Amino acid sequence: MPTQRTSGISWSEEISIPSGIFVASGYDLRISVWRGRLRVEDGVGKQRRRLLLHRATSRLKRLLVLGHTGFISLEAIRWLADVRASFVQIDADGRVLAAFGPPGTDRPSLRRAQALASATDAALELSRWLVDAKLGAQRATLQRFADLTLVDAGLATIAAHQDALSAVATIDELRVHESWAAGAYWQTLAPLPVRFARRDADLVPRHWRTVGGRSSPLANGPRLAANPANAVLNYCCALLESEAMLAARTVGLDPGLGVMHVDQVYRDSLAADLMEPVRPSVDRYVIELLTGRPFAARDFFETRAGVCRVTAPLTHELAGTIPHWRQLVGRVAEDFAARLDPSGREPGRTPISRRRQAEARPTGPRHAAPTSLPRGRACSWCGGPTAAGRKTCSTTCRLKVQEQDERRFVEAGSQLQRERWAAGAHPTQTAEAKSRLGATQRTRRAAAATWDREHPEHADRERFSREVVPLLGSISARRLARATGLSVGYCAAIKRGERVPHPRWWQQLSALSSSSNQHP
Repeated sequence: MPTQRTSGISWSEEISIPSGIFVASGYDLRISVWRGRLRVEDGVGKQRRRLLLHRATSRLKRLLVLGHTGFISLEAIRWLADVRASFVQIDADGRVLAAFGPPGTDRPSLRRAQALASATDAALELSRWLVDAKLGAQRATLQRFADLTLVDAGLATIAAHQDALSAVATIDELRVHESWAAGAYWQTLAPLPVRFARRDADLVPRHWRTVGGRSSPLANGPRLAANPANAVLNYCCALLESEAMLAARTVGLDPGLGVMHVDQVYRDSLAADLMEPVRPSVDRYVIELLTGRPFAARDFFETRAGVCRVTAPLTHELAGTIPHWRQLVGRVAEDFAARLDPSGREPGRTPISRRRQAEARPTGPRHAAPTSLPRGRACSWCGGPTAAGRKTCSTTCRLKVQEQDERRFVEAGSQLQRERWAAGAHPTQTAEAKSRLGATQRTRRAAAATWDREHPEHADRERFSREVVPLLGSISARRLARATGLSVGYCAAIKRGERVPHPRWWQQLSALSSSSNQHP
């Protein structure tokens, strides 16, 4: 990448961000402006980055900071305002420390109605609408994983509490139904497995290997995650919370005045309200990710207190979901404002989703809302990134996976044989099996005797072990078995140097290894 010099340090040329999301993480973050361009320095050690972003070409929409050391200058904040980009800072424990962006719609009557809603029936109706949407989304999420866990009991419990929402008379009763439904929901999802790379599968703690309960043993609630599943959920929920805060301001609402969540110091209660219908969508994405691809142990970090945290570059990958959560929570914020609007003069304003503009345009929406979420591909051995269509990232990892599969295959076969011998029902002891085995052995002994008469010279077994066996390392035992007609277990023993086959197979094995090396 081309570089240029600023104050004796090499900086990359201006970069463009197609997604509009730029993530700065690490220690000693430095965000300032140099000659009209935003200058960002982040990372740790050898992964330190120095980048420049230009107003006209950067396409920046979100500057997401993951960290708590460093600085951002006042001029950099003005630069973000000029390009109408938002700034979000998330702490290591998943707390949203700051979220601000371009000014939204200024509607004093809407904010006044929001402030007075808690003293009227509007708060109960809005809360009922939010919880009903959340429970419906929870049922859809459970149905998505019906093939991985038993969901009938959870679905029935959530459906019962959802049906009871219409009869509640207070918000406290509403919270009770929401809480009981959440308990059944997470109890159903808790046994789902979390995949780790084969290299790390036996190294990670036992409680890391399942989704587990949403409540952390280290705190009264989900805040201090004790396993990777909850760490990723907390991080994605922090992304959603920041988008809910920005969406509330965009439609003209105060993110601090909630209707269902009680007022607390340093909490944006309305943002928490708006998140509720979208949380099950976040759960679905995270669980699909955790059960569908292997993760490396280095993707997570455990503090001295036992708190599990997500590390880079996984944090950057997850930040790519921001546009999707913005669309979902933006629709909720728009509908919330429409239900709360006391004047009715501006019904259905959609400054985030642009639904009204799209419906009015004869050709429909110009840009479809993002529906696909980044999934990423990971090496099944080490957990590193892989190219499309590949299960491993390198030849070394492919050979490691191949070796482990062969070892497991042989061990499983040996265990099955022992079990059958113990039960007295081994298939090799039937009369038919013994007859077939005897015929095969007679045929092979005759073939070996014929080969020995035609090749009276002495076969050098040490030469085979020294020259041929090392070349068989890149060839699977199954392939050797198909080429020679020998058993897979016997071919695996040949690869390990434990058995030396009859010399009549040597030429065929040498030719097979040579062709494999010429065509990797």
